[in-house]
Amino acid sequence: MYKKWVLLMLTAPLILGKMYAQSKPIAEVFCGTELNYADVNFLRLYNLLVNLTPSAKVYLGNEWEANVQTYLPILNEGYPRRNDMLRLNMANISKVLRFEDARQYFKFTAGLFGNQRWGGDVRWMYPINSWLMVHGRAGLTNYWALGADLEGNSESDFTTTKWDVSSTIGVNVWLNTWNTELRAVGGRYLNRNHGIEGEVIRHFKYCSVSFFTQLHEKTKNVYVASKRSQTGGFRIIIMFPHCTHSKDDAVIFRPASNFRLTYNAQADGVSMQKYNTDPEENERIYPVRIPWGTGNFDE
Repeated sequence: MYKKWVLLMLTAPLILGKMYAQSKPIAEVFCGTELNYADVNFLRLYNLLVNLTPSAKVYLGNEWEANVQTYLPILNEGYPRRNDMLRLNMANISKVLRFEDARQYFKFTAGLFGNQRWGGDVRWMYPINSWLMVHGRAGLTNYWALGADLEGNSESDFTTTKWDVSSTIGVNVWLNTWNTELRAVGGRYLNRNHGIEGEVIRHFKYCSVSFFTQLHEKTKNVYVASKRSQTGGFRIIIMFPHCTHSKDDAVIFRPASNFRLTYNAQADGVSMQKYNTDPEENERIYPVRIPWGTGNFDE
């Protein structure tokens, strides 16, 4: 019962703030590509899964936003056959609250999230000064799945009663001379495991490159038993220039805003898993645009 109250608390700002939405929304329609690969099969070099990601963002005004994303399968070699279905990956609504005088920023999101999770999520950011920021995240989520294909196969699952509470706390240090960021974050992740991550990320005008290491609990379940509690790798995020459009356009068509590559050596695919609430979420762009770090960049 207490988890239902937590979910209500996470989503209450969305309900209370609805009266402030503007009547003329602006929509962005875009598409990208998602590539998944894993070196786990002796018969071929990689298992491959390629999806197109048709998506849309609707800006409702006063920092209200609605997001939707689907997965359109293009190639599947080695992944479960359920990935051959056209799938809904995300459908949610969010609201940003700013308290500029106190330097407190919040983002509340409710609905269907990535990584097949639905529920409520809240982000908190507190830039203490020009080089130090603390931030946190809390979520109450459950499992969901929705997909279908042209052969009559389908999947719909919203009946799971297993609620998961996830929460993290972190600190970022900005080294302005080198446009470099030091990050440390830890807490309780999906699949009910704990871990911490340290990352060094170098920012360029349209690209960010980072190296990270993770320390987490060893995972043991019916699907995987991780032999290592420490992993590491790198991330590359490339931002694409904005498409030009008229201020009077109600609908904007564009490609996805970024290309993101993550390599995690010795990852078990279970430990320190997170969900996304934004179709274009990445480690370069903060959940709330603030005048700190990369928030000062003109993307």
